[in-house]
Amino acid sequence: MDVLLAIHTRKLCADREAKKAAAALETKHLADAKNDGFDVKEIKDYLDVMLSDDPKKIVDKFGMMRRNREKLGVIPPQAKDLFSDRVTREQQIDRDGYEAGLNGLERNPRHTRGGTEDDVWYAGYDRGRSKYEGRWEIVLAAMEAARVAEETAKTGVEPPTKSENPFAFTQH
Repeated sequence: MDVLLAIHTRKLCADREAKKAAAALETKHLADAKNDGFDVKEIKDYLDVMLSDDPKKIVDKFGMMRRNREKLGVIPPQAKDLFSDRVTREQQIDRDGYEAGLNGLERNPRHTRGGTEDDVWYAGYDRGRSKYEGRWEIVLAAMEAARVAEETAKTGVEPPTKSENPFAFTQH
């Protein structure tokens, strides 16, 4: 029995260590997002709403999607009057699919089942996924270059390039 208890204890200890590591990684990623000019609270709210299966959060989800789409310039800003300046249902479904694909969410349109709306959602999803896959390395490299340039400006010391071996031995 003591060995069986030890097996379960070790598993749970490993789980706790994994949670700590995941929490530290999440903290680092949130700090990176904040450093890149994003509101961390908005990102947390976005994930909470978009990944929730709670039916009470449907209204929150649509509000969050609208705010993000306005901020990113993919839909025109909505006036205070909810019935003015609306985008069409097809545009909203397309944007929903696009965001899901861009963010790597599940490829499953939650609000449509069959018909042309599904086709619109899947086309948006594929477009978002394709854009991410085609650009994430470029965007990440640009952000890293900006960080290196900022650090170089602060310290006055340029880091070695990846092609240079800082420990290379040269003979004279």
